[in-house]
Amino acid sequence: MKKGLKLKSNNPTIGIVTISAPEAAWNPEIYQRGKEQLEKRGVQVIEGETVHSEYFYLAERPEKIAEGLHNMFLRDDIEAIMCAGGGTCMNKVLTFLDFSLIRDNYKPFIGISNIVSLMVPLLNEGIVSFHGPFSIWSYGLPDTTPTDFTHRNWIEVLSGYTGRLPSVTKWKTFRSGVAEGQLIGGNIWSLGVIAGTRFCPASLFDGKILIIEDIGKTYDRLDGILTQMKLLGMFEKLSGVIIGKLQGCNPPENAKMGVEDFISLVFGEYDFPVIYNCDFGHIPDNLCLPLGCMVKLEAKDEPEVTLLEPGVV
Repeated sequence: MKKGLKLKSNNPTIGIVTISAPEAAWNPEIYQRGKEQLEKRGVQVIEGETVHSEYFYLAERPEKIAEGLHNMFLRDDIEAIMCAGGGTCMNKVLTFLDFSLIRDNYKPFIGISNIVSLMVPLLNEGIVSFHGPFSIWSYGLPDTTPTDFTHRNWIEVLSGYTGRLPSVTKWKTFRSGVAEGQLIGGNIWSLGVIAGTRFCPASLFDGKILIIEDIGKTYDRLDGILTQMKLLGMFEKLSGVIIGKLQGCNPPENAKMGVEDFISLVFGEYDFPVIYNCDFGHIPDNLCLPLGCMVKLEAKDEPEVTLLEPGVV
């Protein structure tokens, strides 16, 4: 696996990019607060070319987004790249990306939500990326962000941390067992819009531990996407599943069910271990998870996930 270099210190210089929706342009005050909060914690910020631009519901035309991202990877004065926010159409950029250029000039890349539509294709190219905080939503929201947990965790993971992943809430076991495998996955919607394409083939999931999360959708809509992935064969050879926070996700109006009923409808037929309510997703306290790295999943009364290898070199 291709990995970026670990951070030189707890006060790194990072590039901020906007590569899906124009969330900085749509939320300028929250973006600015997030940037200031990063700088307050000793992080030096260099803005990418499309951070403040806007092209309908994209940050720029897809080819210009790709060009700006390439240029950020080519810079020698940054140690990592963090996305400002997400969106819905990250997949429109994929055909304009030069994955060889990214691999040859790789820096640790951090994203979540719709950016998963790029991060899984990076994994398909043998590149480790980090499911972690946005500068806007993890640092810019007054009263709720940033949290010491989120900031400390991504700094530690990009500095080479291995060991048991910390928790701030009670994680729960749906199906007990122990498994090891590389992490893959992220936002359910964003997986669904690339599943089965050349950027996200079913075989990529073989032997891996799937992480999933989402926000503001009913269980039936999530199930529809996950069933599409199931029909493609993506779950047949999974080693395990780790479910984060399904923030604001609920049953459709007339369905009386809980989250375990939803999990059973999706994963009930398999025998791999499944845990849920873990600390990642669209939440203030957000773990940084390196996609493509080996973890050990222990689904028991008090579930544990242990990072077995560093995500950086």
